[in-house]
Amino acid sequence: MHKQYLVICIFANILLAQNLAISSQIEPLKSFNPPNLITPNIAQSYFFENQFDLANRQNYYFVTDNIDNSMDKFHITSGIYGKSFYNSVLFKYRDSNYYTILNLNHTKANKYKDGNGNKVNFGYERFNQSLILGFVPNENLEARLTVLHDDIDDDKQPEHKMDPVNTDRIVVKVDTRIGKEDLSNTLNLNFKYINLDRTANNFEIRNYNPNKMVFLDLKRNLYNISASYDIDFKNFHNSFNLSYEKDKHEGKRYKKTPLKDIFNAYRFANVDQDTYSLFNTLSYNFNELNKISLGLEYIYNNAKVKKFNERIPNPMMMSYFPNAKMLWKKYYDINFDGSKKTNLFNAKLQYEYTPNDLQKYSIEIARVARLPINPERFSSLVGGVVSNPNLKAEKHNFIKFSFDIKNENYKGYLNSFTGLGLNFGGSIKLSDVEDLIIYDRARGQKGIMVSDNSLITRNVDVKIYSINSYLNINFLKNFGAKIDLQYNYGENDTDNRALYQIRPFEANLNLDYKDYATFGSYNLGAALRYVAKQNRGDFDKTKGLGIDLEEAAKSFTTLDIYGGINLKDDFGIRVGVNNIFDKKYAEFISGNHVQALSPNLVNAPGRTFYLSFHKKF
Repeated sequence: MHKQYLVICIFANILLAQNLAISSQIEPLKSFNPPNLITPNIAQSYFFENQFDLANRQNYYFVTDNIDNSMDKFHITSGIYGKSFYNSVLFKYRDSNYYTILNLNHTKANKYKDGNGNKVNFGYERFNQSLILGFVPNENLEARLTVLHDDIDDDKQPEHKMDPVNTDRIVVKVDTRIGKEDLSNTLNLNFKYINLDRTANNFEIRNYNPNKMVFLDLKRNLYNISASYDIDFKNFHNSFNLSYEKDKHEGKRYKKTPLKDIFNAYRFANVDQDTYSLFNTLSYNFNELNKISLGLEYIYNNAKVKKFNERIPNPMMMSYFPNAKMLWKKYYDINFDGSKKTNLFNAKLQYEYTPNDLQKYSIEIARVARLPINPERFSSLVGGVVSNPNLKAEKHNFIKFSFDIKNENYKGYLNSFTGLGLNFGGSIKLSDVEDLIIYDRARGQKGIMVSDNSLITRNVDVKIYSINSYLNINFLKNFGAKIDLQYNYGENDTDNRALYQIRPFEANLNLDYKDYATFGSYNLGAALRYVAKQNRGDFDKTKGLGIDLEEAAKSFTTLDIYGGINLKDDFGIRVGVNNIFDKKYAEFISGNHVQALSPNLVNAPGRTFYLSFHKKF
């Protein structure tokens, strides 16, 4: 077994069939989830997560990455970031037929000061464990087991009225490849299980009113099995996949009293979904320069709400609390019968032109739909969001153009040994969306039966435009510069107003220097981030949702400086100062760990020093 093949096995996912028209390429306009999992491939160079600071420091260049990504067995990282701490230990081993990866990491995030010196009640403690076991008896067979466990405690939410005091996630994946690793004649069998338990309250880690103590318990289990087959024939490649997913989701809210806890509402009244999907992607290479692909996907979803009509006793009033059926009738005049069936059909056509190894162009034309997620469709929380169970699926009709160009000297960022290295590219995406799902406030709109300004969900027609461009330059042998520009535009045509939470224009500039010395290598860098004022937003709760904040819409510019030392690819130090001029600002995109639809303003961190150590054995 070749060493290079084993390296690929360890650090890359088993190649899967390409679903060109996949529904998940369309994300909700605003979603609320726990932070992304910390996977072993990023754990050693990870910057701890802060939802109120959206600078992408994970892409900063450090010579310590060579240590973190090396094939040695043992790796240790320990860092201090202001008053917060992150530590990670990684073990990886391989022989001719087996490989394994183990990772343990721990984060202790604490309060910080904003640019005005005011303390922000931010913080959480996070413990993450990962296990990967792989078996490769020959180059035509591979099996992999992946287990991830993520436990987050006391996740303070200064933008919201409740805190998730515990979030516990378990992810188990079993992937099996039978056939060629390059998918020329390959069967893939996959299983995935996700378990989520989450508890939130308004009293455990914040000041509280003893007469208004409430807590929420959420439980979710997802099971997914799929089988795909890939085959090459002449100039064609075909990918076919069948999958089934079971989703069970329940959320209960309680009022805490001195005598007992009183169950008073379902957030999710035992949602039970069965989703069947199949896709086929057919690609044809006219020649080495031209390729065309057609992707088709069909999804059938059968969603049941098993406790939609359950009677919830109110012991204080000797009556019953409103249940899901009653609320959906009140707000939407829906006589919900307990189930909802939906069919989706997606299609995408893609043309790729690759005149040589240095240039690539593509154009996509698509109609891709997505199902409403559970908070958008099945929430039934009195005093919270009452969703519409009869929401239509979003249908995105879009065209996208992308390109990437580099010269012969460019081998990667800060990797051009002769002459000027140049790489630039970008994309333009124009979307006309039917039935975009939004959160809104009840004001007697079409299909809304009340006007009490409470939180609801509805469909609207919109236009969304996105433009991204980037430029990477290597010059004077040791220098590199990166420029990234992003612009987004969203208009709610149904209501003639701006869409909420549309990211403002942003420009990022990195300037880096790298050199070698007798002790190894080192780098120095600076990152300038400019975010423009967002003039278009949903600021008024009397006319829209009102999730956007005027104070957070202001423009700002920040500067980070950073550096790294690599001692003979054995030991490294990473050091830096974020927001060196101690700028006071807030991100326009509000925190997303919890469903904060009326968020408080939370400023980003002020000047923050950090230092981390990276070691391999």
